[in-house]
Amino acid sequence: MTLTVLTPPDEEPVSLSKAKSYLRIGHDGEDELVISLIAGARAALETQAGLCLVSRTLRWSFAVWPRDLIARSGGRLPAGPVSELVSVRSLAGEVETDLTSRFLLDGQRLCLRPGSWLPAIETGARVEVDFVAGFGSAADVPEDLSLALLVMADAAYRRGSTDVVVSEAAAALITARREVRL
Repeated sequence: MTLTVLTPPDEEPVSLSKAKSYLRIGHDGEDELVISLIAGARAALETQAGLCLVSRTLRWSFAVWPRDLIARSGGRLPAGPVSELVSVRSLAGEVETDLTSRFLLDGQRLCLRPGSWLPAIETGARVEVDFVAGFGSAADVPEDLSLALLVMADAAYRRGSTDVVVSEAAAALITARREVRL
């Protein structure tokens, strides 16, 4: 299973000016560094939390139907929050079959519509699910996640490194957002 970004976000979840203010940088000499710290912190946070902060279109590809989808409980999409199901299609060589009408979104889960069935995936074929994930624009990102991003950028800046890691403080904020799976 792979996850590919089809349409990247239009903006970072935290502006350069907000990050510079948080880092207490009053000049423009380190703007490129701060921009890279924001991007690195966003990537680390999104990976750790399984979230997309700013909306983007993603493609989830697989060669075998997820077990939860086969069991009809719905397959959890690999990044969230999910706002739109764009398409579901099967690709077997040159043949593309649109399967979108068989599926619906139920929160973070891709579910079969009542009365629909999963077609077999031929050997060498794959299924691609395109969807939109993220909170919306930068202004829509929850404050706790923006703060976690700034904490991570600050820790890297103070270390004099462009390597952004999830600090304990940021991890606590992210953990509070993590979905509990029963």
